[in-house]
Amino acid sequence: MEKEEFRLADALEAEKVWTYDGVAVLTASVCLPQLPGPLRHSRRFNRYYRRYCRAFVRYCEQALLPLAQTNYRNTADRSAPWNPLRVSLHYTVSFFSAGVLSLYTDMREESGFSQPVTVRRADTWDLSAVLPMPLGEFFPRHCRCRQRLLDCARTEARRRMEHGAAFYPDRRAALRRALNTRNFYLSAEGLRFFYPMYTVAPGSEGIVLFELPYDDEAGPFLPPRA
Repeated sequence: MEKEEFRLADALEAEKVWTYDGVAVLTASVCLPQLPGPLRHSRRFNRYYRRYCRAFVRYCEQALLPLAQTNYRNTADRSAPWNPLRVSLHYTVSFFSAGVLSLYTDMREESGFSQPVTVRRADTWDLSAVLPMPLGEFFPRHCRCRQRLLDCARTEARRRMEHGAAFYPDRRAALRRALNTRNFYLSAEGLRFFYPMYTVAPGSEGIVLFELPYDDEAGPFLPPRA
């Protein structure tokens, strides 16, 4: 039987505007990946991101819309310039091979009243079964994966601070406490893992990103190319 070829289909895209007193107070845009049908297991992948899209819209309606309405009323009372709240959820493919798809999504909120906030989420898929791949899949058996990531983060954070390129308060404890082994994705150069905004550094640092280069023996392993 001929092997199925995986490729991304047209993305799941949508835009929505919420108004209050006839004024746009919240705008949202979403762009998420989809696999073409009727390939085997593609429905699982597509349902996953459609549910993600619906959850994003609920978050906009339940959490952001009341905030946007309040901001608009407060601004109108002061006769101040109005900036609608804008939120987007877009994906980026970081690695795509014959057997592995790795990507991340960034949800970015911009209000004009404070610093933009970005929330990142990452997924790495085994395309032969269209199932998520955990971090341990890319390291030797019995490898202490979490410790490998933590050692990398602490070493690189120290180097950046010594060169004045970043600032990490309470570096050692914060990097350990906030490390989530699900927050990783693959690139052509190595396995990248990240810390959410504000967890280990001031908001001005944004999402804090580190990388472990591929290593054929110690890991992380580079998936085979098509």
